[in-house]
Amino acid sequence: MIELLVVFALLSVLLILAAPNFMTFQRNAELTSAANSFTASLSSARAEAMKRQVRAFVVPMSGSNWASGWRVFVDVDSDVVSGSIAPGGSDIVVAEQAPLPSAVAVTASSFPLDGGTAYVMFNGNGSMTNIDKTFSDRSIELSNGTESRRIIANPTGRLRVCKPSETGCGESQL
Repeated sequence: MIELLVVFALLSVLLILAAPNFMTFQRNAELTSAANSFTASLSSARAEAMKRQVRAFVVPMSGSNWASGWRVFVDVDSDVVSGSIAPGGSDIVVAEQAPLPSAVAVTASSFPLDGGTAYVMFNGNGSMTNIDKTFSDRSIELSNGTESRRIIANPTGRLRVCKPSETGCGESQL
């Protein structure tokens, strides 16, 4: 009986020591998953734009709050104009992402705002442009408080995920 109590005491000490590391592992996994989901959504929008030869958008579910989730849609009838970036009419919703886990926050975004709505737009040749047809590098940064991931997109549609602390993780270093 005493040996069993000693084993349980040792197991409880090991669990107490392992629990913080497990929580860190879980939060980092959530962060990586969120970054990969956003990258996959951008890739999906680009592929749909090239396949259908029309514009495709990725927009937050709520205004400029990317943490609220996002929607990928194809602007089939080219009715999305400045200030009305939302699927409607004959637009095709390709994918929707649920809100990010509460531990993951969007800490920075250089995606443009139009009428209070953030957006990413790909044209029919797969290039990422603004509604006014200008080009520039864009990025979004996700963080869980201890770690961060930056998703960088250049005008040609090339995407990259990196840690901001790494050398070469700036927007200009695509």
